[in-house]
Amino acid sequence: MLKKIIIKIFGRKLISFIRFKPFLVHGKYRQIIQDLEKFSKVNESNGEADPYKSLILVRKYGHFLDKGLHRKDVKKGHSKDVVLTLKKNILIAEKSYPDNEAILWAKDKLKIYDDLQLDGVISPLKEERENESQIEFDDLFLLMRNRRSIRLFQNKIVEDTIIEKISATVNWASSSCNKQPINLYATTNPEIAKLCIRCCKGGTGFGDFIPAFICFTGDMRGYVHPKEAYGPSIDVSLGAQNFLLAAETVGLGSTALSWAFKDDIEDQQLRKLLSIPETSQIIFNVVIGYPAKYAITPARKSLNHTIKICN
Repeated sequence: MLKKIIIKIFGRKLISFIRFKPFLVHGKYRQIIQDLEKFSKVNESNGEADPYKSLILVRKYGHFLDKGLHRKDVKKGHSKDVVLTLKKNILIAEKSYPDNEAILWAKDKLKIYDDLQLDGVISPLKEERENESQIEFDDLFLLMRNRRSIRLFQNKIVEDTIIEKISATVNWASSSCNKQPINLYATTNPEIAKLCIRCCKGGTGFGDFIPAFICFTGDMRGYVHPKEAYGPSIDVSLGAQNFLLAAETVGLGSTALSWAFKDDIEDQQLRKLLSIPETSQIIFNVVIGYPAKYAITPARKSLNHTIKICN
């Protein structure tokens, strides 16, 4: 009705010339729109002089260059714009992170690229694996099938070193353009963990003892285009699956908690408890500890409801 009134007053022709048109949405979409606006503001306020943003972009543009150097048809003259952007971000990033592994890796790719420009030919890059995994499919699949969401834990502290050990797995998951945006904010203090879980609407059904709490976030500074707004959710989730499976191998159980229904107060409370910066988007949270009991395995949908192969 309001739309019709606005058109009646101003006319369709005038409305069509307005670039940013006002629009009405249902209240349930308000939080989603606020999150998208926050995403845009982070990338507007953190310009090219932000060294950590440049470090993420070093991984991104280094990845672009690396892909080209692996191609069979690699030849002189390609990727000039990529190289210029990569060099610019290296100059910014290395002032704060001079020995960072991503910068050293990117510089190595630039050296190969420069050799190509001089000589006109290089052998396409390839890696020979020294250590092949001995894990069989059935072993990996069993690990996946055995993982359950755990809500009742032993009264046993989880050591920081264990959390650090399994956290090393997250950056080995796929991420868009090699940005590796995942950042974990954790506490192994049960009292702080209990406060953290109160920020989560899905944090019910747990016992009194919460051994550890981990917030999975994605650094938004690596996603410079509005269409990438949901990129952090995808990239962080890929890394989180590595983490959850790795936790099983050291005897830990976990439960992932949705963050979809959070409100502004809960968001700010959790950020304060775990010192999470505004540049990191909270994707979801995980409660982790040594299981006191396991849940009965729920049914899983059949394969014919999962995949369709079209040949």
